[in-house]
Amino acid sequence: MPYGGEQADHDLLKSITIKPYLFEKTAGTVQMVYAGAMLPKAYGPLEAIFKSICEQPAMFRNVEFHFIGTGKTTNDPEGYNIKPLAEKYGLWQTNIYEYPRRIPYLDVLVHLQISDGIFILGSTEPHYTPSKAYQGVLSGKPILAVLHTQSTAVKMVRESGAGVVLDFNGESRVRMIENSFAQVFQDYLLFEKQFDPSKINSSLFEQYSAKSVTAQLTHLLDEALIIEN
Repeated sequence: MPYGGEQADHDLLKSITIKPYLFEKTAGTVQMVYAGAMLPKAYGPLEAIFKSICEQPAMFRNVEFHFIGTGKTTNDPEGYNIKPLAEKYGLWQTNIYEYPRRIPYLDVLVHLQISDGIFILGSTEPHYTPSKAYQGVLSGKPILAVLHTQSTAVKMVRESGAGVVLDFNGESRVRMIENSFAQVFQDYLLFEKQFDPSKINSSLFEQYSAKSVTAQLTHLLDEALIIEN
């Protein structure tokens, strides 16, 4: 079951005083946010992306990817997972930033709000559900996703008009990400310039709303009680 999203949480941001503190909005820079844990088999696709960025530095000169809550443990501020890979390709704190410690939920939403877009990374396994995609839709930001071809998120992000997807068919096709990412990112930049969140078909993501996920949980609990009795 994915985590649900709630529109009221995002609406609440207008009336609270939480300010972003991990990074600031920078004029002339495209700032993308990935918020949440890293999937175990996502590092191959991530390295392919870093290779692509490294090979075309001019194209990504004013682009930043901010990874939030991606650390090895919940509260270790030094438990970096992304930093070593970014350093390997010379991208650390030029294109790639990581804040490994988990931060409160509303603090995450504040950082989504100041970003230019939401970055979603799947894994080489197809069973990835787009919880992060739903938060991206609710934040009103365009989505850039790199996902397994069989992920249900691929169709939803594309058909809803929520973002741009680079899909790949498992481990054997990870190299394709390296070869394609730069062009797909250019497509994303064009998409972002004309992006209108009011035109997203959010009904395609309804199954990932807090209401729908809660209904699914209560149904499963009812079934469990019936089996127990």
